[in-house]
Amino acid sequence: MGKNVHEKRKRLLTKMKAACLAAVMCVSTLPVLTAQIQPVTAYAQEKTGTVNAGVTGLRIRSSTDTSSTANVITKVSGGFHFDILDTVQTSDTYAWYQVGFYLNGTYTKGYVTSEYVTVDSTDIDYSDDTDFESYLSSQGFPESYKEDLRSLHAKYPKWIFVADFVDKDWDTVVENENVLGRSLIYASAKSSWKSTADGAYDWESGSWYELDSGGWVQASSALVQYALDPRNFLNETNVFMFEDLSYNSSVQSETGVSSIIEDTFMDGSSHDLSYDGTDFNYPSALMYAGRASGVSPYHLATRIIQEQGRKGQGNSISGTVSGYEGYYNYYNQGAYKTATASAVVNGLKYAAKTDAATLRPWNTRMKSVIGGAIYIGSRYINRGQNTIYYEKFDMVTPYTHQYMTNVLAPRSESSTASQAYSDTTKKNTALVFKIPVYKNMPDSACELPTGEGSPNNALTSLSVSGYSLTPTFDMFTTEYGVIVENEISSVDIEAQTADSGAKLTGTGSHALKVGTNEIEVTVTSQSGETKTYIIRVVRKEAASGDSGNNSNNGGTDSGNSGGDSGTDNGNSGGDSEKGGYSTDFLLENGKISRVGVGSAAQDVLNHISFTGGAYGKVTHSDGSANDGIVGTGDVLTIYDKNGGEMARYTFVIYGDVNGDGAVTSMDLLYVKRHILGTKLLEEPYLTAADANRGNDGITSIDLLYIKRHILDIRYIEQ
Repeated sequence: MGKNVHEKRKRLLTKMKAACLAAVMCVSTLPVLTAQIQPVTAYAQEKTGTVNAGVTGLRIRSSTDTSSTANVITKVSGGFHFDILDTVQTSDTYAWYQVGFYLNGTYTKGYVTSEYVTVDSTDIDYSDDTDFESYLSSQGFPESYKEDLRSLHAKYPKWIFVADFVDKDWDTVVENENVLGRSLIYASAKSSWKSTADGAYDWESGSWYELDSGGWVQASSALVQYALDPRNFLNETNVFMFEDLSYNSSVQSETGVSSIIEDTFMDGSSHDLSYDGTDFNYPSALMYAGRASGVSPYHLATRIIQEQGRKGQGNSISGTVSGYEGYYNYYNQGAYKTATASAVVNGLKYAAKTDAATLRPWNTRMKSVIGGAIYIGSRYINRGQNTIYYEKFDMVTPYTHQYMTNVLAPRSESSTASQAYSDTTKKNTALVFKIPVYKNMPDSACELPTGEGSPNNALTSLSVSGYSLTPTFDMFTTEYGVIVENEISSVDIEAQTADSGAKLTGTGSHALKVGTNEIEVTVTSQSGETKTYIIRVVRKEAASGDSGNNSNNGGTDSGNSGGDSGTDNGNSGGDSEKGGYSTDFLLENGKISRVGVGSAAQDVLNHISFTGGAYGKVTHSDGSANDGIVGTGDVLTIYDKNGGEMARYTFVIYGDVNGDGAVTSMDLLYVKRHILGTKLLEEPYLTAADANRGNDGITSIDLLYIKRHILDIRYIEQ
């Protein structure tokens, strides 16, 4: 590519930096890590050589042809050190070596005669590398990390491993990463990889709830622990999930990008990647995006492959989605599923909005590639989430600012990222890896779960023939009572498993003694998990004469009663001195409703008509600005033209009981806890739980409405 094109790119980059300066200036950046850490002693594990003392002007050529000087790369003198990559025998007296060395900051290959070279000794045993052992100890790596790090150091002696101590207890981190919807796995995964926690698994149907479009379900706690444990990934491939993802021009190149995207849709693509008068291909485009954003172009390439697939099958970059033709979202930013739109549509809706700092609207491919990279840099890499691992497992905020929900994304992306570097570059580059160490970690690495088969060990029915159980049967209740007369000497137990493949013991006839008889009915799932239901049958004393029966009083919780008089749908006319407002939303008793699930705060404000200088703001319940999706508990405040508060309304999104702006299985859990009395809801979440809008309290009908909404059977009316 000619000089003029390179100069043009430099001018474009200068303009780009000016455009995104406002976004970058507000982000706290970390000091460059390599400036703080001195590399440990580098021991060569492959063949290296040194130019003999006294030699001057030794030519390193691009080929072994000595008939011309046109192929001379550079001239070196005695003491010059290089890697010996290969030996090429060309005469009976001496050989030619293919060598690798750094020239002006770039790793360069060439050929040199062996006549003036001494091959260095390679007889090194890493187990005797006392410098590295001292370094490991000074870093404070636990013993359970060291063996794998020793192996990596033996092969890649210039690599720098930094023990990044996270001031958090391991169990606390595991608990927070297991929050429903935070760590997902594909639905076709092994059963032991998928969670059966509340809200994650439907025990009646034996199926997992889809928590994100495309068949993503909640990951099991065992899989989360495996994915969280850095010790599982200290190998030469997966260690790249800990690589510093900042842009580094001395290491990253178009050649490296080409290596990553080989055999993907970006390899030799004919996509139009022109930008501001300059034509790019994917390698040059990603290098440009890396410079503009401060993010490794290798990471950008792997991120696109992760989001769009190796064949580019993701509709987010097709440019043909109805209503959003000509828009692109390469990194799937803002792409999440709601009741009214797919993840792709919401992502393209995000791409179509205007934001100068990230080059939106993304109505060209190149604007999406660059602008999305700027977003990643300002929101993740430049704020301290500067490894693939930390992009998934946020320890800065913590937990809530995570780029992806796929719990194994760091593992798969690190495999792709490792391909960016040739083995020669890996051996000769001081790559930095920030490896987390948590408080109170297990002594050994958490293993990958391997169990298969249905985990369902629930009953759909349990009964004592001729008698009623106390309490009434529920598959999640495991203890029951029955009282029988003295003349009853045995009872028959009947049960039905939710999964036909589960094994059942304890049913049939059971002889009774006088007093309490504890009968166990055990269900063993296909995966080997067991659940035991206990029925305590009390046989009365013969002389007691007590023929009463124990009855069960169900009781009801009346919940939230509805009804209110009058509505306030805005300041009709208003004070001409201060302005007014009106809207189709329902403004009633300090609440705002009829707002669609998944609505953006700005869209809400756009649907309110303000007059005379009045204006509105949407905030979270804690008063912080909300520039995203509104949820139950958020607040709309109306101000007059002088900034005085005119009115305040709290959002109620029916079905959104936990206030995250969506209707998910987590809302099912909140409603169920309220009905069971284990954790009662308060306003405005109590009103939001009345999903059937019946003003009849919070009941199982509301559970049904929320479940139908989640399954896309029937959406909750707002």
